[in-house]
Amino acid sequence: MKASLVLAGAILLGSTLTACGGGADEAYCKDLKSATKTFDNLQSGDVGGLEKAFNTFHKLAGEAPSEVESDWKVLDDGITKVEKSLSDAGIKFSDFAKIQSGQLPEGVDPTKLQKVAATFTTLSDEKFTDAGNAIQKHAKDSCDVTLK
Repeated sequence: MKASLVLAGAILLGSTLTACGGGADEAYCKDLKSATKTFDNLQSGDVGGLEKAFNTFHKLAGEAPSEVESDWKVLDDGITKVEKSLSDAGIKFSDFAKIQSGQLPEGVDPTKLQKVAATFTTLSDEKFTDAGNAIQKHAKDSCDVTLK
C-alpha cells in the first residue's frame, strides 16, 4: 500500500468534520469545537494525529445528541472498521511516518494492506457521506459551528 492511500484516507476522515456555540448539548458543542483543531491537522496532511483524531471521533460519537446519534454511529463504525483493518495488517499509528516515507514497517502483512486501502474507501460511500453532511448541518444549526 502506498503512503498516499493512507494519507488520502486520513484526509477524508478530517474533511468529513472540521468548528460550537450554544444551544443543543453544550458539552458536545464544546468538544466539537475543540476537535476542529485535530481535524484541521488531518486536512493539512498530518497523519501523525490520526490516532488522536480517531479517539476524538469515538468520544464525539459517545456524547452526540439524539438528533445526530445515528449519524455519529455510522462514522464511528467506519472508523472502528479502519482501526481493525490497520491492526489486522500489523500497522500501528506510530508506523505512519515510515509509511509516508515509502517504508514498509517491520511486521506489516503486505497481503492485508490491500484490505486497509479498501476499508479506507468505504469512508467515502454514500452512507458515510450522508452521515457527515447531517452532522455538519446539525453542528451549524445547533452549535453555530461550520464544519469543513
